[in-house]
Amino acid sequence: MTALPRLAALCLPFALAVPMANAMQDPADSLQPNPLLVDPVLANPIPTVLVPLDPELPVAVRAMIDAAFATGDNDDVEAVAKFARRTNPGNIGEIDALLAYYRAGHPPETPPDPVGNMLAAAIASARDADVEAVGKLAKETNPENAAEIEERLLAYRAERKRLRDEAAAAERAKLAAAKFWQNWKGEGQIGASQSSGNTNSVGLSAGVALARKGIDWTYRFRAQADYQRTNGKTSVERYLTELEPQYRIDDRTFAYGLTRWEHDRILGYDTRWNLSGGLGYKVIDSKKMTLSLKGGPAFRQTDFVNGGEDTEMTALAGLDFGWQLSPTLRLTQVASTIIGEANSSTSSQTALNAKLTGALSARIAYSAQIDTSPPPGIEKVDTQTRFTLVYGF
Repeated sequence: MTALPRLAALCLPFALAVPMANAMQDPADSLQPNPLLVDPVLANPIPTVLVPLDPELPVAVRAMIDAAFATGDNDDVEAVAKFARRTNPGNIGEIDALLAYYRAGHPPETPPDPVGNMLAAAIASARDADVEAVGKLAKETNPENAAEIEERLLAYRAERKRLRDEAAAAERAKLAAAKFWQNWKGEGQIGASQSSGNTNSVGLSAGVALARKGIDWTYRFRAQADYQRTNGKTSVERYLTELEPQYRIDDRTFAYGLTRWEHDRILGYDTRWNLSGGLGYKVIDSKKMTLSLKGGPAFRQTDFVNGGEDTEMTALAGLDFGWQLSPTLRLTQVASTIIGEANSSTSSQTALNAKLTGALSARIAYSAQIDTSPPPGIEKVDTQTRFTLVYGF
């Protein structure tokens, strides 16, 4: 019985040591992290490599660069920077940073280009004739840059063509959408005269001319009235109205129709109707000068003052001429001849317009009416000179 307590006493320290050892190991085992939650970067840190810093730019080299900057000469700065980079390869980054800072405040100078500036000024004016003249001269005097100059000219021509095409398209769309009573332009004129003494006379002249230009059709309307009394008798009594539509066939050719009504008791007829249709051609069509010719068969009916009447088929030939002599002077000539078996008549008007101000101008006009076979007692040629004020609208 005594042996058991002794054995228990011997084994007790060992029994107590084992739990204590386990107790000491348990906290360590309980602190082990979950492998799924471990940050791979923290668990496997990248080895740190120490990179040596660039050496400092030598004081003498920095002083040389600063001195070049102080001169403000871009060529000197570039030369010094190039030499500094070559002799100090370890400081290229610092040198480039200094150079970039200098360039930000000192942009490179643009070499003078008088020829290019002259061509640019001509292009800015948008005058095609000036641009072509300057471009031709520039290529002749600078053959080494002829290709570059031609490229600028080609670009200018393309842009001008684009603008003209857009303007033409916009104008066509505007004309297509316009109503018949819209887009009429014209002028009105009025003049008066009075004299006393040996001859007492008073006269009045008034007229209106309208035109409407569409895509294919052009309409012209004209009305003129002249009246004068001399020594108590009517010496001039002439009225005219005509309407002429024109249909555009191509840029120069057109078809026309003409209706004209005339009244001139001094020339012996009470009414005269002329109806005509045919073809016309624009011989000259420029900004300064225009000339168009037309002709075709015609029908004329005349009621004379003495009660007679004449109806016949005739032929009509006419011209319309305009010449812009200067920005303020314009010369016009309108004439037509109707050829018939019994009688041929020609009407002509030559006018000189002088612009006064804005839409107001002064006009002197000379008109002539010629009949080859007038009624008895009537002169073949009748002329008239008018001085009128004209207002354009």
